[in-house]
Amino acid sequence: MPIKSKVPAIAVFVLSITSAASPSAFAAEVEHTALTSAVLKSERITVPGKLVKAERFVDSAGEHLLVVSMRTGPSSAFNAEPGRDELYELFSSLYTRKANRWARTWLIEDANDCPVIDSSASFFPKYITITDLDNNGVAEVTVPYKMFCSGGVDSSDLKVIMRQGAQRFAVRGRTLTGTKGGSPYGGEMVFDKLLSLKENAVFKAHLKFIRDKVYIEN
Repeated sequence: MPIKSKVPAIAVFVLSITSAASPSAFAAEVEHTALTSAVLKSERITVPGKLVKAERFVDSAGEHLLVVSMRTGPSSAFNAEPGRDELYELFSSLYTRKANRWARTWLIEDANDCPVIDSSASFFPKYITITDLDNNGVAEVTVPYKMFCSGGVDSSDLKVIMRQGAQRFAVRGRTLTGTKGGSPYGGEMVFDKLLSLKENAVFKAHLKFIRDKVYIEN
């Protein structure tokens, strides 16, 4: 059963919700509503680090909150530089309402622990999507992010992760850099084997669509 486009309003969220900005290119996008840190706090949702994006949506499995955040801090490695943020932790959690509480349905967690040399990590909030590509009523959440750890000019690790309930799909690779100087490098892309199955073709196409939007750095 396809997800209905009209999401019922719930009073607890009304005062602090703003409408989500959704890129028009996203096909089969599920209606969702942006949430603030204040709303998450009122719902007793703990956010590790700094909030990147939070959305509320409804599908056939119930009412959900998507919470994406990043935490930075010192590395615990023996060669870490004191006072410098060299550890980047990335979190994407889906919570589902169970009676009068929120239960975490799944967690995408990654970390970039990179002492001494140059390091960074970031999500692509504009391209975090909530869709129903296969029209089965269960939403897919797609989260792209990159991590950098290098002593020189280099491309970044790039991951685009999709979750649909218990299912997990991904395309992994590298960003493409050096395009302005005429000597591009990076840009590799590897899909999960499950994405070669015919029934997952629509997921593969969406993952590639998102990857193509974010993989070029310069």
